[in-house]
Amino acid sequence: MLGRILISGSIGVVGCVTVSYGVASLPCRLASRSADTICQMSSFGRVLDSWKFGFVVGGLVGLIWNPRHQLISRFQPVHLSAASLITLSIYFSSSQSAGVSSVSLNNLEPRVNTSSYSPRLSAFLATIRWAETGTSEPESYRKLVFKGTFDDFSTHPLKKQCAPINNKEVCSTAAGAYQMLDKSWYDLQPKLNLKDFSPASQDKMAIEYIRRNNALSDIEAGRFDTAACKVGRVWASFICNSYNQNPRNLEELRSYYQKILVISETRK
Repeated sequence: MLGRILISGSIGVVGCVTVSYGVASLPCRLASRSADTICQMSSFGRVLDSWKFGFVVGGLVGLIWNPRHQLISRFQPVHLSAASLITLSIYFSSSQSAGVSSVSLNNLEPRVNTSSYSPRLSAFLATIRWAETGTSEPESYRKLVFKGTFDDFSTHPLKKQCAPINNKEVCSTAAGAYQMLDKSWYDLQPKLNLKDFSPASQDKMAIEYIRRNNALSDIEAGRFDTAACKVGRVWASFICNSYNQNPRNLEELRSYYQKILVISETRK
């Protein structure tokens, strides 16, 4: 009996991880091919936690399976595998849907809270949002790259859109207030321990890219022009890059920053 439980449990583990991995990594293939490898590695890490459920289901089947019973003896290991896979598919799909629905409903109205940041950093973040999406208001956190918005903040929307820019077809998965790509999400989400793609998480991602480009000290020291140039390699709407995607000029960026800075300092 112990042998049957171990064998059945092992089949359940393999089935659960396999099905979970397939379902979780499906959005990767809907986003961009370049992100498949990173995304699937991230998905694999998440679904490994499901092995316990697979072992329990498989072990229970092995416990009740008795080859001496005529009815049950007709079932072969292949039948057990198929049954486990179907059960686990339903379980994982249901749990995924429930999780997404819950987060989506709880985040229909993005809450923006930059009070923990300095006035200069808050104003700089607002300037990026304005340059990238046309507004620094809460609605910017919903923006898709070319058209439309999203309401589910449980993860990056992973929606690929294409549009002509200066007579060149450009395709991108950029989304949110800072127009983060899917590959940016796969890079920063585990490193920053982000639970979702909420406004707070988007702010943290933007700050991390500012830090990586050594611009934080420039921002806090009031060297806006220098900081704006350093992050131009991240945001196409800023100066000091060759993306040719209709960037804002330095005067526009500086003017908006100064306006927001006055408001930020007043609130402090």
